Amino acid sequence: MKISNETKVGVLAAVSITILILGYNFMKGEDLFSNSNTYYAVYQKVDGLFRSNPVVVNGYTVGHVSSVDMDVSNLDLIVGISVPSDIKIPNNSVFKITNNDLVGSKAIEIMMGDDSTGYAQSGDTLSSRKDAGIEQAITSVLTPLSEKVNNVLSNIDTAISDVSLQTTLNDLSATLTAFQLTTVRLNAILEGNTEKIGLIIDNVNKMSADLKESTPKVKDIIANLDQTSKDLKALDLKGITKDLAATIQELKSTLEKLQSDDGTIGKLASSDELYQELMSTLHSVDSLANDVIKYPRRYTGITDGQRKKGDKQKEVNEGIKLPTETK
Repeated sequence: MKISNETKVGVLAAVSITILILGYNFMKGEDLFSNSNTYYAVYQKVDGLFRSNPVVVNGYTVGHVSSVDMDVSNLDLIVGISVPSDIKIPNNSVFKITNNDLVGSKAIEIMMGDDSTGYAQSGDTLSSRKDAGIEQAITSVLTPLSEKVNNVLSNIDTAISDVSLQTTLNDLSATLTAFQLTTVRLNAILEGNTEKIGLIIDNVNKMSADLKESTPKVKDIIANLDQTSKDLKALDLKGITKDLAATIQELKSTLEKLQSDDGTIGKLASSDELYQELMSTLHSVDSLANDVIKYPRRYTGITDGQRKKGDKQKEVNEGIKLPTETK
Protein backbone atom coordinates (compact mmCIF):
# COMPACT_ATOMS: atom_id res chain seq x y z
CA MET A 1 0.00 0.00 0.00
CA LYS A 2 1.44 3.29 -1.05
CA ILE A 3 1.29 6.10 1.53
CA SER A 4 0.47 9.46 0.06
CA ASN A 5 2.68 12.52 0.52
CA GLU A 6 -0.13 14.29 2.39
CA THR A 7 -0.22 11.48 4.98
CA LYS A 8 3.55 11.61 5.41
CA VAL A 9 3.43 15.38 5.94
CA GLY A 10 0.61 15.01 8.51
CA VAL A 11 2.48 12.33 10.48
CA LEU A 12 5.68 14.38 10.44
CA ALA A 13 3.79 17.47 11.64
CA ALA A 14 2.17 15.51 14.49
CA VAL A 15 5.52 14.07 15.60
CA SER A 16 7.14 17.54 15.43
CA ILE A 17 4.39 19.10 17.55
CA THR A 18 4.69 16.29 20.10
CA ILE A 19 8.47 16.72 20.32
CA LEU A 20 8.04 20.50 20.64
CA ILE A 21 5.58 20.13 23.53
CA LEU A 22 7.76 17.59 25.32
CA GLY A 23 10.87 19.74 24.79
CA TYR A 24 9.10 22.83 26.07
CA ASN A 25 8.02 21.04 29.25
CA PHE A 26 11.53 19.62 29.66
CA MET A 27 13.07 23.11 29.37
CA LYS A 28 10.74 24.27 32.14
CA GLY A 29 12.30 21.65 34.41
CA GLU A 30 9.48 19.14 34.38
CA ASP A 31 10.48 15.48 34.61
CA LEU A 32 8.67 13.72 31.76
CA PHE A 33 9.30 10.17 32.88
CA SER A 34 8.55 10.14 36.62
CA ASN A 35 5.52 10.76 38.80
CA SER A 36 5.44 13.88 40.95
CA ASN A 37 3.24 15.42 43.63
CA THR A 38 2.20 19.06 43.64
CA TYR A 39 1.92 21.00 46.89
CA TYR A 40 0.90 24.62 47.44
CA ALA A 41 1.99 27.50 49.65
CA VAL A 42 0.50 31.01 50.00
CA TYR A 43 2.66 34.17 50.15
CA GLN A 44 1.93 37.88 50.25
CA LYS A 45 5.13 38.62 48.28
CA VAL A 46 7.35 36.33 46.21
CA ASP A 47 10.10 38.85 45.32
CA GLY A 48 10.87 37.53 41.83
CA LEU A 49 9.98 33.86 42.26
CA PHE A 50 9.03 32.39 38.86
CA ARG A 51 7.94 29.11 37.39
CA SER A 52 10.78 26.58 37.03
CA ASN A 53 12.73 28.07 39.96
CA PRO A 54 14.36 25.22 41.91
CA VAL A 55 12.97 23.51 45.00
CA VAL A 56 15.74 22.29 47.32
CA VAL A 57 16.12 20.09 50.38
CA ASN A 58 19.38 20.47 52.35
CA GLY A 59 20.86 22.39 49.41
CA TYR A 60 20.01 19.68 46.84
CA THR A 61 17.51 20.37 44.04
CA VAL A 62 14.60 17.92 44.21
CA GLY A 63 11.88 19.71 42.23
CA HIS A 64 10.74 23.00 40.74
CA VAL A 65 8.08 25.68 41.02
CA SER A 66 5.24 24.56 38.79
CA SER A 67 2.99 27.61 39.02
CA VAL A 68 2.62 31.10 40.50
CA ASP A 69 -0.96 32.44 40.54
CA MET A 70 -2.72 35.33 42.27
CA ASP A 71 -5.94 35.08 44.24
CA VAL A 72 -7.75 38.20 42.98
CA SER A 73 -10.03 38.27 46.03
CA ASN A 74 -7.23 39.07 48.49
CA LEU A 75 -4.16 39.45 46.19
CA ASP A 76 -2.38 36.52 47.86
CA LEU A 77 0.08 34.60 45.67
CA ILE A 78 -0.44 30.84 45.44
CA VAL A 79 2.73 28.95 44.51
CA GLY A 80 2.66 25.38 43.23
CA ILE A 81 5.65 23.17 44.17
CA SER A 82 6.28 19.98 42.16
CA VAL A 83 8.26 17.27 43.99
CA PRO A 84 8.86 13.61 43.04
CA SER A 85 6.28 11.34 44.62
CA ASP A 86 8.92 9.19 46.31
CA ILE A 87 9.87 12.13 48.59
CA LYS A 88 7.51 12.12 51.56
CA ILE A 89 6.81 15.55 53.04
CA PRO A 90 5.40 15.76 56.62
CA ASN A 91 2.32 17.92 57.19
CA ASN A 92 4.20 20.33 59.47
CA SER A 93 6.91 21.10 56.89
CA VAL A 94 7.50 24.70 55.77
CA PHE A 95 8.11 26.03 52.23
CA LYS A 96 10.55 28.94 52.60
CA ILE A 97 11.51 31.37 49.78
CA THR A 98 15.28 31.89 49.90
CA ASN A 99 17.96 33.70 47.86
CA ASN A 100 19.45 31.17 45.45
CA ASP A 101 22.53 33.24 44.50
CA LEU A 102 24.17 36.66 44.89
CA VAL A 103 22.20 38.26 42.07
CA GLY A 104 18.91 37.68 43.87
CA SER A 105 17.32 34.75 42.02
CA LYS A 106 14.93 32.80 44.22
CA ALA A 107 14.38 29.20 45.23
CA ILE A 108 12.06 27.38 47.61
CA GLU A 109 13.67 25.43 50.44
CA ILE A 110 11.62 22.63 52.02
CA MET A 111 12.16 22.71 55.79
CA MET A 112 11.14 19.18 56.67
CA GLY A 113 9.02 18.69 59.78
CA ASP A 114 8.64 15.50 61.74
CA ASP A 115 6.27 12.72 60.79
CA SER A 116 4.22 12.92 63.97
CA THR A 117 1.37 14.62 62.10
CA GLY A 118 1.48 12.36 59.07
CA TYR A 119 2.49 13.09 55.49
CA ALA A 120 1.01 15.64 53.08
CA GLN A 121 -0.89 14.49 50.03
CA SER A 122 -0.61 15.90 46.52
CA GLY A 123 -2.67 19.10 46.34
CA ASP A 124 -2.28 20.01 50.05
CA THR A 125 -1.38 23.56 51.12
CA LEU A 126 1.49 23.76 53.61
CA SER A 127 2.98 26.54 55.74
CA SER A 128 5.10 29.21 54.07
CA ARG A 129 7.91 31.56 55.04
CA LYS A 130 10.16 34.09 53.27
CA ASP A 131 13.77 35.13 53.92
CA ALA A 132 14.92 38.75 53.73
CA GLY A 133 15.39 39.95 50.14
CA ILE A 134 18.67 40.99 48.55
CA GLU A 135 17.77 44.67 49.00
CA GLN A 136 17.44 44.21 52.76
CA ALA A 137 20.80 42.43 52.87
CA ILE A 138 22.45 45.33 51.01
CA THR A 139 20.82 47.85 53.33
CA SER A 140 22.01 45.97 56.43
CA VAL A 141 25.61 46.26 55.13
CA LEU A 142 25.52 49.84 53.82
CA THR A 143 23.71 51.42 56.79
CA PRO A 144 26.46 50.65 59.37
CA LEU A 145 29.10 51.64 56.80
CA SER A 146 27.39 54.98 56.24
CA GLU A 147 27.27 55.63 59.98
CA LYS A 148 30.97 54.80 60.39
CA VAL A 149 31.95 57.14 57.53
CA ASN A 150 29.90 59.93 59.09
CA ASN A 151 31.61 59.36 62.45
CA VAL A 152 35.07 59.43 60.85
CA LEU A 153 34.29 62.66 59.01
CA SER A 154 32.97 64.21 62.20
CA ASN A 155 36.13 63.26 64.12
CA ILE A 156 38.39 64.62 61.36
CA ASP A 157 36.46 67.88 61.26
CA THR A 158 36.69 68.23 65.05
CA ALA A 159 40.43 67.52 65.10
CA ILE A 160 41.19 69.99 62.32
CA SER A 161 39.14 72.77 63.87
CA ASP A 162 40.72 72.33 67.32
CA VAL A 163 42.64 75.55 68.15
CA SER A 164 44.95 73.76 70.61
CA LEU A 165 46.51 71.74 67.75
CA GLN A 166 47.79 74.84 65.95
CA THR A 167 48.96 76.40 69.24
CA THR A 168 50.94 73.25 70.15
CA LEU A 169 52.66 73.20 66.73
CA ASN A 170 53.64 76.87 67.08
CA ASP A 171 55.08 76.32 70.57
CA LEU A 172 57.06 73.28 69.40
CA SER A 173 58.49 75.24 66.47
CA ALA A 174 59.61 78.06 68.76
CA THR A 175 61.27 75.59 71.17
CA LEU A 176 63.21 73.87 68.39
CA THR A 177 64.35 77.24 67.02
CA ALA A 178 65.75 78.25 70.42
CA PHE A 179 67.49 74.87 70.77
CA GLN A 180 69.07 75.31 67.35
CA LEU A 181 70.45 78.76 68.29
CA THR A 182 71.95 77.35 71.50
CA THR A 183 73.66 74.56 69.58
CA VAL A 184 75.15 77.00 67.08
CA ARG A 185 76.57 79.12 69.91
CA LEU A 186 78.08 76.09 71.66
CA ASN A 187 79.72 75.00 68.42
CA ALA A 188 81.21 78.48 67.96
CA ILE A 189 82.67 78.43 71.49
CA LEU A 190 84.29 75.02 70.95
CA GLU A 191 85.76 76.01 67.59
CA GLY A 192 87.30 79.19 69.05
CA ASN A 193 89.00 77.47 71.98
CA THR A 194 90.37 74.31 70.42
CA GLU A 195 94.00 75.36 70.98
CA LYS A 196 93.36 76.27 74.62
CA ILE A 197 91.76 72.90 75.25
CA GLY A 198 94.83 71.24 73.69
CA LEU A 199 97.18 73.21 76.00
CA ILE A 200 95.18 72.22 79.04
CA ILE A 201 95.46 68.57 78.10
CA ASP A 202 99.22 68.92 77.58
CA ASN A 203 99.62 70.52 81.01
CA VAL A 204 97.66 67.73 82.61
CA ASN A 205 99.95 65.22 80.93
CA LYS A 206 103.00 67.01 82.30
CA MET A 207 101.56 67.08 85.79
CA SER A 208 100.76 63.41 85.59
CA ALA A 209 104.36 62.67 84.50
CA ASP A 210 105.71 64.53 87.52
CA LEU A 211 103.41 62.74 89.89
CA LYS A 212 104.36 59.26 88.59
CA GLU A 213 107.34 59.17 90.91
CA SER A 214 105.13 59.68 93.99
CA THR A 215 103.49 57.03 96.13
CA PRO A 216 101.70 54.06 94.47
CA LYS A 217 98.27 55.61 95.21
CA VAL A 218 99.26 58.80 93.45
CA LYS A 219 100.46 56.74 90.49
CA ASP A 220 97.11 55.06 90.26
CA ILE A 221 95.31 58.44 90.33
CA ILE A 222 97.61 59.84 87.67
CA ALA A 223 97.10 56.79 85.48
CA ASN A 224 93.34 57.26 85.65
CA LEU A 225 93.64 60.96 84.84
CA ASP A 226 95.92 60.18 81.90
CA GLN A 227 93.43 57.69 80.47
CA THR A 228 90.60 60.19 80.93
CA SER A 229 92.52 62.93 79.14
CA LYS A 230 93.22 60.58 76.22
CA ASP A 231 89.51 59.72 75.93
CA LEU A 232 88.58 63.40 75.94
CA LYS A 233 91.13 64.19 73.28
CA ALA A 234 89.87 61.36 71.07
CA LEU A 235 86.25 62.49 71.44
CA ASP A 236 84.97 64.19 68.25
CA LEU A 237 83.02 67.05 69.82
CA LYS A 238 82.79 68.94 66.53
CA GLY A 239 81.28 65.93 64.75
CA ILE A 240 78.74 65.38 67.50
CA THR A 241 77.76 69.05 67.42
CA LYS A 242 77.33 69.00 63.65
CA ASP A 243 75.16 65.86 63.83
CA LEU A 244 72.98 67.44 66.49
CA ALA A 245 72.58 70.61 64.46
CA ALA A 246 71.64 68.58 61.36
CA THR A 247 69.03 66.65 63.35
CA ILE A 248 67.46 69.84 64.65
CA GLN A 249 67.40 71.27 61.12
CA GLU A 250 65.55 68.18 59.86
CA LEU A 251 63.00 68.53 62.67
CA LYS A 252 62.47 72.18 61.75
CA SER A 253 62.03 71.27 58.07
CA THR A 254 59.50 68.58 58.98
CA LEU A 255 57.46 71.03 61.07
CA GLU A 256 57.50 73.57 58.25
CA LYS A 257 56.13 70.93 55.85
CA LEU A 258 53.40 69.99 58.32
CA GLN A 259 52.38 73.66 58.61
CA SER A 260 52.63 74.25 54.86
CA ASP A 261 49.54 73.98 52.64
CA ASP A 262 51.45 71.38 50.57
CA GLY A 263 51.43 68.87 53.46
CA THR A 264 48.60 66.46 54.26
CA ILE A 265 47.75 68.07 57.61
CA GLY A 266 48.09 71.52 56.05
CA LYS A 267 45.65 70.58 53.29
CA LEU A 268 43.19 69.24 55.83
CA ALA A 269 43.43 72.44 57.86
CA SER A 270 43.21 74.93 54.97
CA SER A 271 40.90 73.28 52.44
CA ASP A 272 37.66 71.36 52.63
CA GLU A 273 38.18 69.64 49.25
CA LEU A 274 38.90 66.24 50.86
CA TYR A 275 35.83 66.64 53.08
CA GLN A 276 33.64 67.49 50.09
CA GLU A 277 34.96 64.50 48.09
CA LEU A 278 34.25 62.12 50.98
CA MET A 279 30.72 63.51 51.37
CA SER A 280 30.14 63.25 47.61
CA THR A 281 31.27 59.61 47.62
CA LEU A 282 29.00 58.84 50.56
CA HIS A 283 26.06 60.50 48.79
CA SER A 284 26.72 58.45 45.62
CA VAL A 285 26.86 55.18 47.59
CA ASP A 286 23.64 56.08 49.42
CA SER A 287 21.85 57.00 46.16
CA LEU A 288 22.95 53.73 44.53
CA ALA A 289 21.77 51.69 47.54
CA ASN A 290 18.37 53.43 47.51
CA ASP A 291 18.01 52.83 43.75
CA VAL A 292 18.90 49.10 44.16
CA ILE A 293 16.34 48.79 46.99
CA LYS A 294 13.55 50.54 45.05
CA TYR A 295 14.19 49.00 41.62
CA PRO A 296 16.12 45.71 42.06
CA ARG A 297 15.17 44.50 38.57
CA ARG A 298 17.41 47.16 36.99
CA TYR A 299 20.43 45.42 38.54
CA THR A 300 19.42 41.81 39.22
CA GLY A 301 17.35 41.09 36.11
CA ILE A 302 18.80 38.14 34.23
CA THR A 303 17.32 39.08 30.88
CA ASP A 304 17.24 42.39 29.09
CA GLY A 305 13.46 42.42 29.34
CA GLN A 306 13.56 42.14 33.13
CA ARG A 307 15.99 45.05 33.38
CA LYS A 308 13.82 47.14 31.06
CA LYS A 309 10.85 46.48 33.33
CA GLY A 310 12.91 47.90 36.22
CA ASP A 311 13.72 50.99 34.14
CA LYS A 312 10.07 51.41 33.20
CA GLN A 313 9.01 51.14 36.84
CA LYS A 314 11.48 53.88 37.80
CA GLU A 315 10.24 56.14 34.99
CA VAL A 316 6.60 55.73 36.09
CA ASN A 317 7.26 56.14 39.84
CA GLU A 318 9.60 59.12 39.58
CA GLY A 319 8.09 60.77 36.51
CA ILE A 320 11.37 60.87 34.61
CA LYS A 321 12.62 59.68 31.24
CA LEU A 322 15.79 57.62 31.43
CA PRO A 323 18.39 58.07 28.67
CA THR A 324 18.23 55.44 25.94
CA GLU A 325 21.73 54.13 26.62
CA THR A 326 20.89 53.27 30.28
CA LYS A 327 18.02 50.99 29.37
